[in-house]
Amino acid sequence: MKKSPVHSIIILKGLLNIILTVLVFITIIPVFEGCDYLFPPLNGDKITSEDASKYINKHKDDPDLIILDIRPKNEFDSVKIENSINLDYSMPDFPEMTDKLDKTKRYIIVDKNGKRGPLAFELMREQKFLKVHYIIGGIEEWVKLKYPVK
Repeated sequence: MKKSPVHSIIILKGLLNIILTVLVFITIIPVFEGCDYLFPPLNGDKITSEDASKYINKHKDDPDLIILDIRPKNEFDSVKIENSINLDYSMPDFPEMTDKLDKTKRYIIVDKNGKRGPLAFELMREQKFLKVHYIIGGIEEWVKLKYPVK
């Protein structure tokens, strides 16, 4: 049985619809990747290790994101989040050191167990840092949940 030209046109139209739909999705997906509705920004002062990890991974090449580890240098040297910087909270010049940091950048504070992070957070807020957060449970929680460390 021979197929009519109308049948061929219907099949061609179906294939074009499928191709068009695929192209639309390929074009739209990158637009939604930056969408705050689907990928919300960090909200609140304290954040979970999970939220911090997602945010850090999404913004790993962003020079405006600083992971600030406030543990003593020997603890920092033993285990740390990749690309974090160290300013020891227990040092007497810690307030002067943080005050020299760029206040326009976003800071995620990491401490040992979540106890000093809120104190450093409060200090930085007093120093007029607007985008600062601390990880609940500190590096201990981060390691316990098996997020990457160096």
